Amino acid sequence: MVGEDKSMRIRWRVLGGDWHEIETNVKTVGAFMREQGLSIEEYLPTIGGKLVTEDEEIKEGIELTFIPVVSGG
Repeated sequence: MVGEDKSMRIRWRVLGGDWHEIETNVKTVGAFMREQGLSIEEYLPTIGGKLVTEDEEIKEGIELTFIPVVSGG
């Protein structure tokens, strides 16, 4: 059907954690992060070890890893 959102399967994890395999119909990394309750201020998104922005398009079969932001003083 034209205009229908297509669900896709992706894998994701927080660095050092277990992989999660889910189906989603979001189109960008930022939308996926909001869907999973992950804040862009607290996690850096990567795909294949490459840092990406929240505007990066999500594609079927990708593996997203979120690196916790470390700060201190």
